[in-house]
Amino acid sequence: MIDFYLRRKPDTSDRKRLALSRVATVGWGVVLFVLALLSRYGGSVLEKGLSLASLAYGGLLGVFLLGLITKRAKQTGAIIGMLCGLALNIYIWGWTHIAWTWYVTFGSITTFVVGYLASLLETDTDANRAQTSA
Repeated sequence: MIDFYLRRKPDTSDRKRLALSRVATVGWGVVLFVLALLSRYGGSVLEKGLSLASLAYGGLLGVFLLGLITKRAKQTGAIIGMLCGLALNIYIWGWTHIAWTWYVTFGSITTFVVGYLASLLETDTDANRAQTSA
């Protein structure tokens, strides 16, 4: 409610906030119930959960390392790198037989390398133009 809905409509009454919170709770409950039913056909729930989480963790670690290790990392480069790392992990998850334990490694390396290269290609003029147009 606070992160998504109230940013757009901060003057919403308490009664409506409560009603929307209840609807969201029931909605997420239904989603999780359906996922639980579907997980009966795919092996360990823990393994499925960790494999799904690993899809995003690779990009997250790659962006963290990009900002920690390099001084040339820029926001646009980091975003491009993270999108590429996520896309690679989704491809590996859906269309290869690589174990889920490698997703973080491949995603973080891809995010770091692509993000660094994209940051090198981005000139200061591009960054200034993006800031002034925003």
